[in-house]
Amino acid sequence: MKMISSLRGGLLLTSACAVLAACSGSGSVENAGNTGSVTINPGNGGGGGQTTADGAVDFTTQLCPDGTTEGTRTVGGVDITACIIPAGTLLTDTTLEAGNAYALDGTVFVGNSTFSAATGIAPGTQVTLNIEPGVVVFGLNGEDALVVSPGSQINAVGSPSQPIIFTSAADLIDADQDGTDLSAMEAVSDGVSGGSSTARGQWGGIVINGLAPINDCEDGTIDPVVSPELCVKDGEGGSGLYGGSNPADNSGTLQFVRVQYAGFLFSTDDELNGIAFQGVGNMTTVDNIQVHNNADDGVEFFGGTVNATHVVVTGAGDDSIDWTDGWQGNIQYALVVQTPGDANRGFEGDNRGNDNAIRPQSMPNIANFTLTTDFGNNVPGPDANGDGPDDGAKLREGTGGFLANGIIVGFQGQGIDFDVPGDFTPANPAEVDPRPTLDSIFLADNNGGAFDSAGRTLTAMNIVEAAGSTLNGVFSGSAEQAVAAADLSGLAGFDNVDYIGAFSDSETAISNSWLAGWTLVSNAIPDAANAACPTGTTLSSNPVPAGRSEARVCTLPTVVSADTRLVGGNLYELDGSVFVGTDAGPDASSPFGGAVQVALTIDPGVTLYGLNGEDALIVTRGSQLFSNGTEGAPVVMTSLADLNGTATATTRGQWGGVVINGRAPINDCEVGTVDPVANPEQCEKDGEGGSGLFGGNEPTDNSGRLTYTQVRYAGFLFSTDDELNGIAFQGVGSDTEVDYIQVHNNSDDGVEFFGGTVNAKHVVITGAGDDSIDWTDGWTGNIQYAIVVQTEGDANRGFEGDNRGNDNAIEPQSNPWIRNFTLTTNFGGSVPGPDANGDGPDDGMKLREGTAGQMSNGVVVGFDGEGLDFDAPADFTPTYPVETGPRPTVLSTYLANNGDDGDGNVDLGDSETIFNADSENVAEDVANPLVADSDGTSATLILQAPNALAITPVNTDRPSAPGFFDTVDYIGAIRDDADNWYVGWTFSL
Repeated sequence: MKMISSLRGGLLLTSACAVLAACSGSGSVENAGNTGSVTINPGNGGGGGQTTADGAVDFTTQLCPDGTTEGTRTVGGVDITACIIPAGTLLTDTTLEAGNAYALDGTVFVGNSTFSAATGIAPGTQVTLNIEPGVVVFGLNGEDALVVSPGSQINAVGSPSQPIIFTSAADLIDADQDGTDLSAMEAVSDGVSGGSSTARGQWGGIVINGLAPINDCEDGTIDPVVSPELCVKDGEGGSGLYGGSNPADNSGTLQFVRVQYAGFLFSTDDELNGIAFQGVGNMTTVDNIQVHNNADDGVEFFGGTVNATHVVVTGAGDDSIDWTDGWQGNIQYALVVQTPGDANRGFEGDNRGNDNAIRPQSMPNIANFTLTTDFGNNVPGPDANGDGPDDGAKLREGTGGFLANGIIVGFQGQGIDFDVPGDFTPANPAEVDPRPTLDSIFLADNNGGAFDSAGRTLTAMNIVEAAGSTLNGVFSGSAEQAVAAADLSGLAGFDNVDYIGAFSDSETAISNSWLAGWTLVSNAIPDAANAACPTGTTLSSNPVPAGRSEARVCTLPTVVSADTRLVGGNLYELDGSVFVGTDAGPDASSPFGGAVQVALTIDPGVTLYGLNGEDALIVTRGSQLFSNGTEGAPVVMTSLADLNGTATATTRGQWGGVVINGRAPINDCEVGTVDPVANPEQCEKDGEGGSGLFGGNEPTDNSGRLTYTQVRYAGFLFSTDDELNGIAFQGVGSDTEVDYIQVHNNSDDGVEFFGGTVNAKHVVITGAGDDSIDWTDGWTGNIQYAIVVQTEGDANRGFEGDNRGNDNAIEPQSNPWIRNFTLTTNFGGSVPGPDANGDGPDDGMKLREGTAGQMSNGVVVGFDGEGLDFDAPADFTPTYPVETGPRPTVLSTYLANNGDDGDGNVDLGDSETIFNADSENVAEDVANPLVADSDGTSATLILQAPNALAITPVNTDRPSAPGFFDTVDYIGAIRDDADNWYVGWTFSL
C-alpha cells in the first residue's frame, strides 16, 4: 500500500497524515503548514497602514461544531474570529452550521482512501461534509484547499438567497467597520478582495476526487477501457488519487455555491482550479455554481461523467471551463465572462495531450451557453502566459462532444479554434462523430474571426456568423434571438428549449434571470443596459460622456427612501439635491415618527456627478452613507465638466458637495436660550446651503462610512455667505468611519467639522478655495495623517479652528486632536497680500479664540502668512471635560519658510506663547525642507530638513479616544519616501 503524494509546495500538511486511518498514493509529506498569525496586507500601508474600525471581527454566533474550534487569526491587520477547521483529514461526518464562518487552516481532506495495484482505489473512512445555506468558508493561507476523497461526499446546499461561499481571508477584512461590523456574507459580496477587484490566487480552491472512469493512468501500461478500476491519476497540486470503474459514483451535491479568488500558484505549472472535478461520477449533483477570479481555470473536468447545470465563471485567469482525460458529462446553461489580463479561453477541451486517440474519449454535451468578455474586443495579441490570443472555444485534438445553442462574442482570437486530431474510430460506444459537432451557434465580434481553418471542417448546422452582437449585458438581443435553437429532445437530461444562449428571451436582466440573488454581480457580470439602474434610481436620458466605460447614467431621486446600493458599471447623477432619508431628529432613542431612515451604499469604483451647481448629496440624521471605495477603485464624486474633460487646474464650485448630518452634540443652537451641555437633544442647527438640521444627544452616532472616496470641484456658491464645503460633517458621531478621503478644488473649505465627535484618518485636501480643514461649533474628534496642499489663488488657511464666533467660551468646547499632518503649498510663498476674500494672507494654522485641542507631529511649510496664528480667547475654565485646557497646545511641530508677509513662522504674542511651550517645536527658514517623492506625485511632501527629522514625536493616547492614534516614530503625514498611503487612489496630487 502506497502513501498519497503531498500537495506540492506544502499543500498537504504533516498533520493530515497524522490523523489518516490509511493513506494512499506516492511521495512524501512536506511542510507542517501551521499558519499561526497570517498577515495579508491589501494596501501599501504607511501612516499606520490601512485603518479599520477596531481591528477585529467575530464571525461566530454560536458554538463551533465538532471538528472545528473557535479561534482568531490576524489578516491584513484585522483579527478574524471564526470556527477553525485544522489542516488534516475529517474522519467523521461534519456539519458546518449557519451562523458561523469557517476558516481552512491548511488543506482539509474529507475522508480518506487506499490504493492497491491489484484492485485500484478503495474508500477508507467515508465521510460526509454537510454545509448549511449561508455559510462562508475561507482559506487563511494561499495553500489552503478543500479536498473530497474518493468515496466521501460534500453536500453544500445553498439557496438563491443564502448561497454558500468559499473565498479567501482577504475577502473578509472589510467586514471590520466603525460601529456594526458587516456579516461575512456582506463582506464577500462586494466584488473586491483585499481592496482589489482583480484579486486572484489568494487560496487554493475545491477538489473533488471520484471513482468514475478516466483515460490518463499513472501507470502507462494500464488500458483504461479494459481495466478502468486500475486507471488512477494523482490530481493537480498533489490533491490525491482519483479514477475508477463507477460512472454512477456519487460525491455529493454542490448547489448555489460560489468559489472566489482561489487558484493559489504553487509553481509555474502548478496552481489549482476554482473547482476541480477529478473522476467525478454522474450521481453527483452540480447546479448553480459560480467561480469568480480564479487564477487558473474556473472549473476543470478531469475525466469522469459528472453533469452540471447553471454554471457561471467570471474573471478566470486561464480558461473558464476546461475538460480533459475523457470527460463524458453534460452541461446546460453556462455563462462565461472573461476579463482583460491573463484570461485565456471560454472553453478549452482536450482528450489527453500525449495521446489524442486514447479512450474513453472526452465526449461532453454542452448546450445553452453564453461566452463573452467585458473588455470590448480591444486587446489583441498573446495573453500574459504567451499562449496566443484568447479564443471563445478551443477544441484540442482528440476531444469529441456536441456544442449547441451557444453564443460566442467578443474574444481576441477565434470564436471556435479546432485542432485536427489523427483519425481514429473509438471502440467504446461514442454517441457522435469522434470530432466535435456544432448546432445553432451564434458568433460575432471575435477579432480572429468566427473559426480557424480547421474549425470550418467540423460537422456544423445552423451556424450564424454575424456582423455584430446585440447582447444587452449578457442577455440576448434581437440578433441572438433570431437564431433557431437546436433540437435537444434526444439528449437525456437536457431541457429542449427554444432559444440559444444561457438565458431565455424573457430573461432580460440579472434580476429576472436564474442569476438573481445568489451570484456575485459587482465587478463580475455586466447587467442589461435598460435594467441595470439599481432599484430606487432611474435610467437617465443623458449620454455617458465620451471616453467613459460605464454602460449608462442612472439618476438618484430627490429623496432616497429605501436602502439603495449603487453598483459598478453605471454613472450616477445628482439632478438637484439628493437627501438620503428624512430627518429623524436629534434624539436617537426617540426618532421622529414617520421619519425614513435608510442606507445609501456605493460600491468600489463608482462615480457620481452633480448635473448642476446646486446639486448636493445630503445624509439626514438617522440615515447612513457607505462609500466603499478601495485603494484600487476609489469612489469619485465630481462634476459633469470633470467627466467631459473641461475641468482645469483652477475649476471649482461646479456642484454642491457632500453633507452628513448627525446627532452628536454641538454648541451652536438655533434657539439661543438652549444650554447645549444640559440639553444637547434641544441643541440643533440648520446647515449651510439648506442642508437641514443637525446636532443631538448621541456622541457615538453612526452616519456610515467613507473610505477611499474623492470629492472634486464642489462648493457651489449659493450666495456671498452661503457655499458648501467639499464634505461637511455636521454633528457627526464617533461611530462614523472616515478613512482615506480626498477633497480636491473645492470652492469653500475642503472639509469642515460643525461640532460632533467624528474621527478621521488619511485625509488629503488639495486646491481648496478657502480653508482646507476647518472646525467650529464644538468639534471634539480626532485626525491622524492629513495632507494639505494649498494652491495659488483663493486659498486661505491649512487649518482654521474655531469654537463659536459669537461666544468663544461656549461649551462643549471645540477640542480636536490632530496628529501627523503636513500642510504645504505649491506656490513657494510667492503670493503675499490678502486673498480673494480679503481675509489677509494665508496662514498654515489659524486657531481662533475659543478653540482648544492638540496639534502634534505637524509640518507646516511655505505659507504666505504665519505658520501658526493663534487668537487668544478671554480666559475661562470650562466645566465640560477637556484634556488640554481651554487653549490649544502645539507639540513636536516643525514650521519652515512661512510668513512672506513679514510676520515669520509664528505670529507674535499668544502664538509664540503656545509654540514656545514645547521644546520639541522648531521654526526656521531653510532651503528645501520638503522634497518630492519618487512615486510621481507633483507635490513636495517628503520631509528632509535635519532639524525636523530630529524632533521626537508625540505618542500620547487620548483618554476619550483610546487606541485611535497609531504609534509613530516621525512627524508629518508621511514617514519617508517608502510610505505611500496617499499614492494611487488620490487625484491630481
